[in-house]
Amino acid sequence: MLIRPPMSMTISKAKTFRSLVYTSLTKGITLLCWTLTGLVVARNLSPSDYGVAGFASVIIVFAGRFSEMGLGNALIRRPALNPNSLQTAFTLKIILSVCALVLAWLIAPFARHLFNHPATSNLIRIGALSFLVSTVGFVPQALLTREMNYRALMIPGVASAVAQCILAVTLVLHGWSYWAVIIANVGATLAGGVATQLTKRTFVGLRFDWMEAREYLRFCMPFFGAGLLFFLVFNLDNFLVGTSMGSVQLGYYALAFTWGSFICALLQDTVNNVLLPALATIQHDPAAMRRWYLKTIDLVALIAVVANSALLVNAHYFLMTFLGKGSSKWIPAEMSLKILCVYGMVRAVIEVVGPCLMARGETKMLLRASLSVGMAEILLLLLALRSGRIEMVAAAVFVAYACAAAVFLPFLRRELSIGIGDIVTQIWPVAPALVMGIMVTSLLPASLGSTMIGLAGRGLLTASVVALTHGLCTRFRCFHEARGMILPNLARIRAM
Repeated sequence: MLIRPPMSMTISKAKTFRSLVYTSLTKGITLLCWTLTGLVVARNLSPSDYGVAGFASVIIVFAGRFSEMGLGNALIRRPALNPNSLQTAFTLKIILSVCALVLAWLIAPFARHLFNHPATSNLIRIGALSFLVSTVGFVPQALLTREMNYRALMIPGVASAVAQCILAVTLVLHGWSYWAVIIANVGATLAGGVATQLTKRTFVGLRFDWMEAREYLRFCMPFFGAGLLFFLVFNLDNFLVGTSMGSVQLGYYALAFTWGSFICALLQDTVNNVLLPALATIQHDPAAMRRWYLKTIDLVALIAVVANSALLVNAHYFLMTFLGKGSSKWIPAEMSLKILCVYGMVRAVIEVVGPCLMARGETKMLLRASLSVGMAEILLLLLALRSGRIEMVAAAVFVAYACAAAVFLPFLRRELSIGIGDIVTQIWPVAPALVMGIMVTSLLPASLGSTMIGLAGRGLLTASVVALTHGLCTRFRCFHEARGMILPNLARIRAM
């Protein structure tokens, strides 16, 4: 049986809107669960324990890159699938997962020497079990994404987030410290995989067709290389801070990076999930892709600046009141958090180009961007680490990642006829919006940040001022675009 995606030459706004609604609901629940988990973990773990979990996670995620290599994206963008290609992909996924598990277990003994903590090796071994667990939901996840069935994908997404939250919070409160973080990640992967299978029962046998495997690997290898380099870009700082400055400084830096980049990572996941299968249907229509790219960076820039500005402006009170429970335990991470909040805004806008590149099959471009960012980051980190300050490390990461724009801009100009002026026209309102948010919030008394309710009020005010300023500068074009998609869907619902 041949499986084909809905390969029309236009993207349905209504379907895209529904996909965004379901994906946003899933991410909203994920955000709530993650916030609760992060709150409990930050309040109950010491900076040193947080650093231990962070270092082990770096090694686990590194090995995890070998467990898929972009195989899921290769399935999503293929014009057609048959049982032979599905079985080959599933078999290849199992092979890669076993290889990743072996790699993690080989690295584990050496990790203890790099990061002088006795639990590091066993944390890596336990976390690596998630590679095998991830095979459970691999095929149905890819098929549901190809179908853009985000209503069904809500179930595994929510199941994974809730399972991780329950496990992490329960284990942390029972004194499991850094073990809770790693075990919860494995449990979340298992819960998501089982839920995906129950949502779309897909039983695929084992079969390896070398011709099919070559087709997958032709797409995956550049994507894997780019992903591996991006991983090094995003985690080399954690690794070097941990090995050169110790677990306490790594704890401060890891917390700052986690919260500063969380919204952009959430946006990247959402945009990739919705935009990649949508753009795959119009991959041979550059004009249509151009329109959707510019609309997407407009919306992403707005969401990123609204969310991260609220955290940036209120960073001190967030660390003191929300995560520190009134103590100054996390205050040394304040400046790093502020820098990484700005980094998160910039990264959110730059990463929108990723789905365009994958839809066009230009994975080698991702590899070149990773190389340029990686080389810049190594040079800047060597200078930053000599200062012994995690703030300089954060600044180095920010500057290095911005180098990716130099690689992506020629692609956008050549393939989609998008120049710097087009991008600036879409995103310039974020600058006055951010400035206005900072100015208005600075007028508030410091006492408002000493309680959870006061902190929530400060954050809400900042976000509201930023959103309103952006709306005035753009004549609320994002609002009008959303309304244009919402009203037809409401009318359709009433007619049913």
